[in-house]
Amino acid sequence: MKVEIDYFPPEKVKSAPSSEPTYPFEIDGDFKYIIDFSFFLERDIHEELFCNWMNNSDYYPIYSLAEIYDFQQAEYEELFKMQNIEFNYMKGSRKDTFFVKAIIRSPQQFKGYYPYLYRNGSMLNLSLWSLKQDVFRLEEREYESPYPVKRTKKNRTRLVKLKWIANTPIATLTESSTMFWVGDDGDYITAFSNDEHFSTIVSLQKIIPEKVELVTGDYEWE
Repeated sequence: MKVEIDYFPPEKVKSAPSSEPTYPFEIDGDFKYIIDFSFFLERDIHEELFCNWMNNSDYYPIYSLAEIYDFQQAEYEELFKMQNIEFNYMKGSRKDTFFVKAIIRSPQQFKGYYPYLYRNGSMLNLSLWSLKQDVFRLEEREYESPYPVKRTKKNRTRLVKLKWIANTPIATLTESSTMFWVGDDGDYITAFSNDEHFSTIVSLQKIIPEKVELVTGDYEWE
């Protein structure tokens, strides 16, 4: 089974809101390696890769953070009860959403929860998990729109940049952190890591399942 990966320079990543596309979370702390695992052409191989990869007791506990809609709440609670997964809710960034934080303590629990994480990411909602460290927190942060809008007051129109406060997911990475994010539409899963195993395709190949062959894509940063 072949999986295409692409390495991205950390300096090219914008994790704070801007006029350019961003990640739906912010990162505190430094990270050395960013790798995209692409499933655009073969959508059916991601679950086998990651469930087999996470079948290693050294990665646990795994911590996850996901933003779900209120109509998903009962389904997630039933899953957590069935899999005996610890979890808690926090206020979402929208009035009809929750952030759910879960502690996954075994490969069996991860295998049960992974399809939910992936499906949630495929719905363009936040889905993250980290190895061995609870790197996730929520924090209210102020944002400003990248483009001004027209506002009229007392017959005077002017351009202003809108500002707002949002409950923002923050990932605080340390020198030993590894975190995964289910990308837009589930076409790829991105790893952020300071682990030297992620430094090259050769070293990464040593820690993934044996029957998976990593191949590099043809994307080049300028």
